[in-house]
Amino acid sequence: MLLLKLCILIESRQLGVDIHFSPETMPIQLTSQAYCKMLLHAAKYPNCAVNGLLVAEKTKDRKKDSEPVLCVDCLPLFHGTLALAPMLEVALTLIDTWCKENNYIIAGYYQANERKKDSRPNQVAEKVAARISENFSDAAIVMIDNSRLTMSCFEPIVIIYDHHENKWKSRDVTLDSFEDWSEAQKITSALLEGRSYENLIDFDNHLDDLRNDWTNPMINKSVLDLC
Repeated sequence: MLLLKLCILIESRQLGVDIHFSPETMPIQLTSQAYCKMLLHAAKYPNCAVNGLLVAEKTKDRKKDSEPVLCVDCLPLFHGTLALAPMLEVALTLIDTWCKENNYIIAGYYQANERKKDSRPNQVAEKVAARISENFSDAAIVMIDNSRLTMSCFEPIVIIYDHHENKWKSRDVTLDSFEDWSEAQKITSALLEGRSYENLIDFDNHLDDLRNDWTNPMINKSVLDLC
């Protein structure tokens, strides 16, 4: 495992990032499960960077630019070192197969940076999101603001970036960015206070022990029970 983690880094290219962009459309919307699991991942590793993928149900009925893409789940990837190409390729291959089997599509990428006051996408985030955009043009980056992560989570602590005019630009996150913010806040707070993050499995954990299930069925059930 150590040798694998010392393999070559992802080759990245610099992309500009502007802020405070508010498009008229709403490319993605988060369910309670997707939002909750992102924050549990960040809470489990408070001193590390973490990342993962957001998935949406694959459908032909959505009218482009008129309806949000509902991200129904998140799949935690790594903690600590995020830019290891071989591990990322293995994860993307397995997750892509899982998505096809379950009629999902990878619709976004999330990340929490190691530094508490840094919530901007870095080259790793932009590189992975660009890869996702090759298959899903409305892909977004969701950055977690670690400096505002509390057990109560009274307000949304994510920043959503959309790809616009060749740049990743942030847009205002409102209650409409969630399928049901009241439910998401209630469930996230309950699971954080119950320390459910200790049971969260990311792909790093799976590589350490293949019996660890990166789809997190136990946490998914906990979310469902609280809905």
